[in-house]
Amino acid sequence: MFEQTLTLLLAGEFICNVRYQDAWRFLEDEESRNEVDAFLGKLGRRLARTRHGGAWFAAYQKIGPTERKAMREGFAEIKHNLRLLVGFFVHLMQTMRQDQFLAPGSLIEANRLMGAIDQNPNLRSELQALAGLGRGPTGDGTHRGTLDRLLKKLRDEGYLELANPEREIYAVTGKIEYLQEVVDFLMAHQSIPDEIEEESDADTQESLL
Repeated sequence: MFEQTLTLLLAGEFICNVRYQDAWRFLEDEESRNEVDAFLGKLGRRLARTRHGGAWFAAYQKIGPTERKAMREGFAEIKHNLRLLVGFFVHLMQTMRQDQFLAPGSLIEANRLMGAIDQNPNLRSELQALAGLGRGPTGDGTHRGTLDRLLKKLRDEGYLELANPEREIYAVTGKIEYLQEVVDFLMAHQSIPDEIEEESDADTQESLL
């Protein structure tokens, strides 16, 4: 499991109990973590964890000009696209009285989401406003087509895992905690800083690389 776990980490994946269960269990062992961290150290990386412990990831030990540029690009994507998208789903889940949407392991049923949207004009307007965020073909122009593309975007970005294809049920992954941390950082700064300090929210910033 050592090689598989390292491959995931070096590919920029976030290892959580929802998406990569075997690698997650491997890293739950202290001796295994130390072994992985020692190997990452030889590559200028280190093993890090999200603030609430929902996911492991590989962070850079030091940040230079190239890494800062990559971080700014990652921050821009979250600020302009993902923050709006997740904000919509938070509003949607609150409307459905499912307040734990952002917790790793929470389940999202596409058909129930669509039912709530159909019954709420405000949600339909918000959904339409986000129609351009999904990548690829624009679809059939229906509200359901737009919802499916937005769910696919979150899945492609690693924030959702398709837990039940037949019922179209998605599970929230541990990477959502990373997104929350970055959104908090952006809210605190109101803009993307030109120079990101190495000592400020280091785990969150470095995980963008």
